[in-house]
Amino acid sequence: MGYCKFSKFDLLSLIMVFYVAHSENDAQILYDRVSLLSFMSGITSDPGNALATWNSSGVPVCKWEGVGCGKNRNRVVEINLSHKSLRGSISPALFDLSQLEILDLSGNFLEGRIPAEIGSLYQLQELSLSSNLLAGEIPAEVGFLQRLVYLDLGSNKLGGEIPVSLFCNGSSSLQYVDLSNNSFSGKIPLESQCELRELKYLLLWSNRLVGEVPLALSNSSKLEWLDLESNLLTGELPAKILSKMPYLKFLYLSYNHFSSHNGNTDLTPFFASLVNSSNLEEIEFAGNYLGGELPSIIGDLSTLVEINLDTNLIYGSIPPQIANLVNLTLLNLSSNLLNGSIPSELCRMGRLERLYLSNNSLSGHIPSAFGNMPHLGLLDLSRNKLSGSIPDSFANLLAASEGL
Repeated sequence: MGYCKFSKFDLLSLIMVFYVAHSENDAQILYDRVSLLSFMSGITSDPGNALATWNSSGVPVCKWEGVGCGKNRNRVVEINLSHKSLRGSISPALFDLSQLEILDLSGNFLEGRIPAEIGSLYQLQELSLSSNLLAGEIPAEVGFLQRLVYLDLGSNKLGGEIPVSLFCNGSSSLQYVDLSNNSFSGKIPLESQCELRELKYLLLWSNRLVGEVPLALSNSSKLEWLDLESNLLTGELPAKILSKMPYLKFLYLSYNHFSSHNGNTDLTPFFASLVNSSNLEEIEFAGNYLGGELPSIIGDLSTLVEINLDTNLIYGSIPPQIANLVNLTLLNLSSNLLNGSIPSELCRMGRLERLYLSNNSLSGHIPSAFGNMPHLGLLDLSRNKLSGSIPDSFANLLAASEGL
């Protein structure tokens, strides 16, 4: 297992361990204490930080900082050492804590691989190792954690393919999965026989994932947050999948290689698939070079707060029905192929704070009513074919921006 060897001094400490363990009226805590001390032997930290109490043999395990015990105080069930400036590697000895339910080592400087022995934590429900320097692949043994509800490995240096066992292990308990900001490659390993019916958050942004969004994701009908931004994903926008997600709030598909329907010419099926998502607040699919016209059905997504569709190949005019989005605070349609005039109906969007229409082929006059919008603080109309003068009412925008 790679445990450290004990010196004479350590043996004396171990005698004290036995004493304290018996004083806690349960010998089981002794084994947990030894596992924690072995973990600590591979960790360095700033003087006086969380592990200082771990060096005192007279302090019961359950009173060590960052350590939580069960109701009978005879087993360790939680370790929370988040943002404690810990350095070093994760010892496999840590995973001898067989009753552990919560393990949070996020926001440190831990290096090395995630030990395969992590698969022995059969009681584990929450695992967060995010914002460290961990490298290598996710061990397939993580998929053995049948009770796991929360998994956050984001912002590390992890790579390779995501193990199939993570999403397809006979368990449907996962609700939160964050593997973002790593270097994972290959496809999203969600196969047809896999069902993550409790999944609410799937964050895979900023990786190197390829292929299409797997159809099996449509089984995750409770999904609220889907972020696949900044990958190498291909295929049509996943309208059939999204239509099965009535609770969806945040959808981020930007900076991939998606296309719209009918040979990258039709955006209607995509927006139609979102109409039943009555809680939808934000959609982003910038930088995909999607073609097609903005359909009038976009105005039916009445709960939207932010839309970011810049850097695509969207052509035609801006549908006036978009003004029905009365909750919108951000609308970004810049760097497309839009033409025609700017609909005056946009001025009815009383909550709009930022409007980007730059780098298109819009023509005609600038609606003077823009200057009367109470919250508009940023308006970018540059690099178009607009004519006429800037309306005098735009002097009001300064006061609006100061009130944001």
